[in-house]
Amino acid sequence: MKKKLLTLALVMVLGVGLLGCSSPAADSKKEENASKTETQSQQQVAEFIITLEGIDGKTELTQADLAALPLVEKTIKMTKKDGSETGGVFKGYALKDVAEQLGVTGFTSITMEASDGYSKPYDKATVEAEDSLLTVSLDGEELLSVVAGSLGSSAWVQNISKMSVVK
Repeated sequence: MKKKLLTLALVMVLGVGLLGCSSPAADSKKEENASKTETQSQQQVAEFIITLEGIDGKTELTQADLAALPLVEKTIKMTKKDGSETGGVFKGYALKDVAEQLGVTGFTSITMEASDGYSKPYDKATVEAEDSLLTVSLDGEELLSVVAGSLGSSAWVQNISKMSVVK
């Protein structure tokens, strides 16, 4: 009886040891899958069309135009006038990269306009700031907007539909 229990315990120890040895390969596969997921998430950006004005030869901006740009993720929070907080984890494209991709360099401002007509001009310094994004999601939910952490939340334009470049 003792011999059978000892044999069973030895088999269990060896089994656990073998499973433990295969862990690095599993971790490697997890890293590979995470890498594939990141690439897929960049390809799975929701479709959008933004009308462009003041840009030579281009009248629309789509997600395909930005496919070569890296998706960035930033946590941006802003305290509103009433003391409440807005913002969260935004995923999108650096606004300076978007402007560069469009060939927009010599400008004084870009006016961002929402589908409801709300608009806000972004000066060159704001467009080039690290915390200025053309977002595609907020906390995992689709949101096409422009945010600038350096400005108040009134400068955040949700459901952006138009960008007008002022030279």
